[in-house]
Amino acid sequence: MAPTKTINVNLLKNNQVIDVIRQLPYDPTYKPEDVIHISLTIAPKARIEIASIAGIIQYSCDLVMSKIVHDVVFDFSRIKLPFTWPNNKTVRDILYLKPNDPVAIELVSKDCRLTVFKKNDPKRRDDWYDHVKNWRKDLPQRFHLMLNELVENVSAHAQLEDSRFVFTVGLLFSTKKQLLYCIADCGVGLKGSLRQAIVSEAKQASSRACALNLTRPQFTSKGIQRGHQGVGLFITSELSQMNKGYLEILSGTQEYEQNDNTVMRIRGVAEWKGTMVHGAINLDKEFNYRQAMKLFADPSKLSKDRFLVAHLHLNVYGERTLRTRELCEEIIRDLELSVERSPKIILDFTDIDEISQAFRGFLRQFVVNNKKVKIMIMVPPNADEDLKEDLQELVELAHQNLDDD
Repeated sequence: MAPTKTINVNLLKNNQVIDVIRQLPYDPTYKPEDVIHISLTIAPKARIEIASIAGIIQYSCDLVMSKIVHDVVFDFSRIKLPFTWPNNKTVRDILYLKPNDPVAIELVSKDCRLTVFKKNDPKRRDDWYDHVKNWRKDLPQRFHLMLNELVENVSAHAQLEDSRFVFTVGLLFSTKKQLLYCIADCGVGLKGSLRQAIVSEAKQASSRACALNLTRPQFTSKGIQRGHQGVGLFITSELSQMNKGYLEILSGTQEYEQNDNTVMRIRGVAEWKGTMVHGAINLDKEFNYRQAMKLFADPSKLSKDRFLVAHLHLNVYGERTLRTRELCEEIIRDLELSVERSPKIILDFTDIDEISQAFRGFLRQFVVNNKKVKIMIMVPPNADEDLKEDLQELVELAHQNLDDD
């Protein structure tokens, strides 16, 4: 069938994954008979992120499995992929070519593995883990255990019915010193899953900036299914810090990001339908899975300055006006979590139009209670005079913390 709609995706040098997601809409004008043509280009000096490619493939598979469109075809001719996409194969072709195999497709090269799972089969995944474990000698020891926990989390939390169960895993040795990884699904997302979690604390976190809570010590995200430990995001976060690597978690309109041990950030972004976890592991630095598990069991050994800076964008809560007491209390809780990890907090009001006097009071008390923490209030340049006035006292109060250092 000839394509009926076209999506042109450009891979940028910076914020590539976030921008790719922005370019992948669930268009309400899509029809079940549509064939979508996705064409990729890449900006000068940009490098391909495996999460960008995995995200595009996962998005396309979900469109077809959900019967939103009939098929998706790719044009990869303008970019150099780290694997060979089968000639003339559409997304429908790969999803239905092997109806009884839980793995729709696995593309393996010297530097890359990309796998699309379309059935929830633990035995087939165990076999796949063995292949990953023995793939290359320079794979970090026990990396497959971290990957195992993340993939099992997808199986437990995506809550996809059999008719549209599909998720994508990508691994790429981008250089001799770095391994990139990505696990992406299009399920109910972190919030949707945690609302039905086994652990009550996880249920409470379903209304918060989820990834910030799920990377905490002694927090388990066990869902309805009990076949996983529920510690994957904490372990991945700690290993990334230990390794001075990179981690990004996307779910709904929220992003959690950490870059080595310098910056931890949460912010609002374009919506990803489901959950995507991706990051980078440095092959020449420490990667100690057992040590990370010990830190989960005994968080007293965790330092409170694991990140130099914690950057909290208040747009992560999906509101431009911060008024309700419930939301204000939620934000303060997340600020307290940030203080557990960093001696410096950046509170970013970009995309915020108004705050209540009660919220200003909450923030004032937070600043006063954390004299030893450097707190920077970022006032958006386009803020109106009322918001600037509301924030000015906080700016001056927070500056005292800086002066007292």
